[in-house]
Amino acid sequence: MASSYNRQIADAEQLQRTVASISDTTGAESSLIQAFCDAIGWHETNPNISPTISGVILALRHELVHPLRALNEGRQSMEKTFAGNPVPRSAIDHTVTDVIRAVLEGNFKEWRYTNPTGQKQLEGLTDKQKDLWMATTKIFHPGPRVKTIEGDDSELSFFWATKIGGPSHGFDIEGQCLLPLLANARSKVILVEDHEWSHNPAGRAHFKLVFARREGEDVPVLWLETVNCDFACAQAGRDRTGEWLPAVVKHAVQKARLMGVMLSVEQHWMHFLHEATDGDGERIETLTDVIVLRPSNGVVEASDYLSGKHDWVQTEEELTNPLTRATYTPPDDKEGTPRFRTDL
Repeated sequence: MASSYNRQIADAEQLQRTVASISDTTGAESSLIQAFCDAIGWHETNPNISPTISGVILALRHELVHPLRALNEGRQSMEKTFAGNPVPRSAIDHTVTDVIRAVLEGNFKEWRYTNPTGQKQLEGLTDKQKDLWMATTKIFHPGPRVKTIEGDDSELSFFWATKIGGPSHGFDIEGQCLLPLLANARSKVILVEDHEWSHNPAGRAHFKLVFARREGEDVPVLWLETVNCDFACAQAGRDRTGEWLPAVVKHAVQKARLMGVMLSVEQHWMHFLHEATDGDGERIETLTDVIVLRPSNGVVEASDYLSGKHDWVQTEEELTNPLTRATYTPPDDKEGTPRFRTDL
């Protein structure tokens, strides 16, 4: 731990020296790009990979030196799942390289949704629904005075998202569990920004776009998982999960109405669904569904709600066991435009 901290300090000082040594723009961009690549241990010589100054600057703004270095140099630690089952190293190498390349080239968000596996995950949505899923929805909730947001417009905040809510996994602990969030078009998070905790988002919930298999057809479903509180926030006595949870459910309801697709939440959250809706043609009910998991672009899938395995290699399509959840189905819009509330 101490050596890692010391290296972080050394990397920061080296980057500062690089910037300070630049007296004019001649060679400035290449110097900064090289310093950043050195800091993350990136020595890839593939001519098809072209780091850009815009990509590096965006990565620096999101403090990605530590996450990218941990993923790049910690590949060996990803070779086993939490349960000890093997994860193919070649697949890890391929995914980690793709993730880092997309960051360095400045097209991380675009890559997440346009790679072939990502496109397959969203197959069945209309173009409008795809655009709405990819959009970074942000909602301010005046009651608890919090904002819910799906990461940020670049989605680079996803690298730090699983650090909110404890050490179960992250870029430096069980890094294979972070890959599905980074690499899958179906995977997002809803972050909670609380005015009482300004250091970083105070809460985080995994948010996925999956499909339910019904009578041979795949029906799109927004899948919301539990809300986790940042450990430091909780230790400081600022855990307001009880107030954040209804706000996160309202956010998910908003997204479901925008997209015109069903929302699935934990069964005991049904009262939150009722609180978040206005009864204008919606359906709120308990349903049991088998969820279709199309192949993961992150080698594994990780979820304590889709499976009891926590994380597992998921390179082929698979079906979950029947899962019973509380669901919200938005009203049909006869004009073909998703309806949504604006007072959330």
